[in-house]
Amino acid sequence: MASIGKSQQRALIKASSLDAMEQEIHNQVEDLPAFARELGKDDRFRHLDPSRMIFTGSGDSFACSLFAYYLSNMQALAADPYELQLYPRATKNKTVFITSVSGKTRTNIQLAKRVRGLAKKRVAITANPESPLAKECDDIIQLRYRSSGILTSGTASFSASLLAVASLIRRLPKLDSLHIMEKRAAEWARRSRVHPRGESLFVGSGTGYALAMYAAFKIQEVLGMSAQYQHTEQLGHSQLFSIREKSDNLLFLSPSSDKKPSEVYRALSKIGFNAYLLKSDRRDPILATLQVMFCLQHLALYLGRKMGLQECAFVKDKKRLALSSRLIY
Repeated sequence: MASIGKSQQRALIKASSLDAMEQEIHNQVEDLPAFARELGKDDRFRHLDPSRMIFTGSGDSFACSLFAYYLSNMQALAADPYELQLYPRATKNKTVFITSVSGKTRTNIQLAKRVRGLAKKRVAITANPESPLAKECDDIIQLRYRSSGILTSGTASFSASLLAVASLIRRLPKLDSLHIMEKRAAEWARRSRVHPRGESLFVGSGTGYALAMYAAFKIQEVLGMSAQYQHTEQLGHSQLFSIREKSDNLLFLSPSSDKKPSEVYRALSKIGFNAYLLKSDRRDPILATLQVMFCLQHLALYLGRKMGLQECAFVKDKKRLALSSRLIY
């Protein structure tokens, strides 16, 4: 993996959390192909039956777990780590993959201990091989990406986790067009008319739903604005009645060939809702997901810049950040 040079380190010391986020987005173009090649050489879990796999994690890592669930054609299970503790026998004779970038999330560690002797194997997917989670689990998959060393909203950590779980389900595609994807994603974000101060609802099906969850997290963390996520089918049943037509942002994510998000998008656009459709032109589901992911990362970054922010909202809110840490660690 490429390393950060001394001049870049000095620049990052003065950088804001939004600057760090931007740098990490750009770094993915080089770092993801290198990490994918490393994952391709790892055959420890290559022949596992997806139906004997459980993916879990919190926050961005839970979105990755959902992605693995959909990528496996719903054969693998994705579960919230606390809820999995409530039903530990669901892990019996299965391999449990616990994604945690820091490896310090309290609930993940408790889960690993709770299912010891029940699960066939507990595997930590983490950037920290010396973390409490890594030491408790039976095996690890180490995430590799460049971190700025500055607290910021997760981008490179998310994409590395995404590749790690995807590699357990199927062979990774060649990632030789990421620089084009990232450039076009930045252009899309600049052209978008998403209102930075409006509430946002991200809608998707399958892998698009996993991305909708991740997108909502980025808007909440970076802008400090209300953002939600929803399944395409569920939108019309009740949530539709709480959406303000002119001020709220409705973003439909369609990384797959599924036509439902496009159909609902067109229906709402025709009657005046502030709706947007983000489709992928890639046939491979992993490439399609990365393409949409770049757009969502750049959207949060662009809106933050447009609002004149220097820091991500969650970094500035020291009181809630401390509360978040107490709840998580």
